[in-house]
Amino acid sequence: MFLSATLSLISVFVLCCHAQRPPPGPPPPPPHRVPRPQGPPPNRDAIYFPLERDILFPGSKGSNELEDKMWYHISDFHFEEFENLPQPKRRHHMPPPRPGQPFPPPPGGFKEKKNRRRRICEQKYSEYVERIFPNDTAVAEDANDADFDGRILARPGEYPHMAAVGFEADTGQIQYKCGGSLISENFVLTAAHCTSIYDTSPKWVRIGDLNLVADERTVEPQLMQIEEIFSHPNYSKELYYNDIALLKLQGEVELTVYVRPIRLWVFSELPTSIAFAMGYGSTSFAKPMTNRLTNLNLTVVPNAECNAELPPISETPNGVVDSQICAQDYILNRDTCQGDSGGPLQLNLPGRRRRQNIHYHLIGITSYGVFCRSSYPSVYTRISSFLDWIEGTTWNDSNE
Repeated sequence: MFLSATLSLISVFVLCCHAQRPPPGPPPPPPHRVPRPQGPPPNRDAIYFPLERDILFPGSKGSNELEDKMWYHISDFHFEEFENLPQPKRRHHMPPPRPGQPFPPPPGGFKEKKNRRRRICEQKYSEYVERIFPNDTAVAEDANDADFDGRILARPGEYPHMAAVGFEADTGQIQYKCGGSLISENFVLTAAHCTSIYDTSPKWVRIGDLNLVADERTVEPQLMQIEEIFSHPNYSKELYYNDIALLKLQGEVELTVYVRPIRLWVFSELPTSIAFAMGYGSTSFAKPMTNRLTNLNLTVVPNAECNAELPPISETPNGVVDSQICAQDYILNRDTCQGDSGGPLQLNLPGRRRRQNIHYHLIGITSYGVFCRSSYPSVYTRISSFLDWIEGTTWNDSNE
């Protein structure tokens, strides 16, 4: 009983609350390019998620019984209490390829149906690409191999859909606490638990940046205000299911080489077991956010296997369900971590028309996991399970 209760407390690094819609504001402004910072980088507390202050583990010394029970004060946490946690069975897997390298054969012989009718999200993605690359030129650069604490640093223009979700501090500065994915000119997809942290809703989205605190002159990020927040109607802060939300921007982004939407994966099956996650978050449990965009290779874990490995928690009474995906790094135990929530889990597949480049397909949203860099899989919201809701919200007459 104690072990189950303890695991429920430590099992996730997400904050789950109902989304709040900001009041209507002035007419949508044009896209705002992030100004070049003058002088030294901003104070760390203005950007970093405040892990080091005012976050207490319930039941620990000085606990103020915060509503968000999954966070804790680092100095009050004792790892030896959990030394006897059951560890998942270790398996021998071939290491996944680095981005840009050949992919293994598709599991289960995945084949796309011929002459099928394309979904709205697929049609819209093609429109966005043609507007940026009318002559069918390069769509993305190959990923590089620069290592950063177990992850791979992103290159300029490599992940132009990547967004950082920002909250306004009392000082007026922006604190980036979650990730997201641009899917249209005016919508960013993220996790529902990212839409209210300590009863505060996000106000800003920063798209296409590599470093949230340093001057990157090789990219042209755009800073957009959030106009409205749509959490999935079946999302509940009490559970970790349906953890998906859409952020409507005030105005439209300017589509460029550095800022453009990602294509949504529309099939329930996957053509490969290799996926990629990314974000600006921590590289290890309880570390501060890196603020640098990094990615890591993961292996998709079948749900049945994932359920057998993950400890049971009260927030997932049905275990991992079909609308979720599990993934982990079997070799180095790399993982998504604090600050990566809401960010993309994607497939990097060779393009059909653009065969020398990579097409990105969004298959999941970072939701929750056990610690970071542990031997347990992490769990992501499965995009293909929510396509009707995504399309109905993003591309209807009132929101376009």
